[in-house]
Amino acid sequence: MSLEFTVAAADTRLHGVDTPGDGPPLLFLNGAFSTQRDWKHVVERLGGRHRTVTFDARGRGRSGTSSDYSIRGAIADVDRVIGATMLRRPILVGWSHGATVAVCYAAEYPQLVGGLVLIDGAYPVSLYDEAGKAAVREQFRRLGWIMRVLALFGRSARLTPAESAETVIETDIVNGELEADFEGLRCPAVFVVGTGGRSGASVQETSAMRAAAAKAVEGNDRVTVFATTASRHRQILAGDPDVVVAAIEEVRKRAGHVTGV
Repeated sequence: MSLEFTVAAADTRLHGVDTPGDGPPLLFLNGAFSTQRDWKHVVERLGGRHRTVTFDARGRGRSGTSSDYSIRGAIADVDRVIGATMLRRPILVGWSHGATVAVCYAAEYPQLVGGLVLIDGAYPVSLYDEAGKAAVREQFRRLGWIMRVLALFGRSARLTPAESAETVIETDIVNGELEADFEGLRCPAVFVVGTGGRSGASVQETSAMRAAAAKAVEGNDRVTVFATTASRHRQILAGDPDVVVAAIEEVRKRAGHVTGV
């Protein structure tokens, strides 16, 4: 039976769900504006083969709002959730922004992570120049009202347009600094690469992300591209949950005895 939990985090509280299972534990890290509900299809496909922990990040889903939506805060929250649920060397399964947070956490706390599944994210390349950052800020100024409506139904973040834009921009900056983190990873890590494109990304930017994944693979034999999928970025969890599950099982196999409950 699944157990709901809350964790105190700085100036807010996080809401999560802990579901028992037989295999090594999995901790799911959401996209920047998504909630733990986006993992529904993946968790269903796992069929109890793993203990699964999902949670809403600050200002998302059922978690409280905060004055800090930085990646540094997100890393601290991963550590809080792992401590509160007493997970032992979980496999971190991160999508998009969550993949970036997963790599950062594994680099900072290598002894606490059993493996990484990186779903269309954490590509070690920065894409935005100053004009690109300005375009991101303008995009969120225009989309702010849509996000507010979606947030009422728990389907988006309760961040202001400015906070949303800075979340995307910071993620891009941090991605550009991940190369050294990938080189130093001590756990198995796999990419699931989406080839269907993502909103606002040019063909050149999409190609740059794929090239960055290939470079990460070259720099560390623990890192591989497990699969590519034709799904668009936003639809990958609902459209290809079986691919994600297969990637999880691959990391489980490669991690061997280092993971556990």
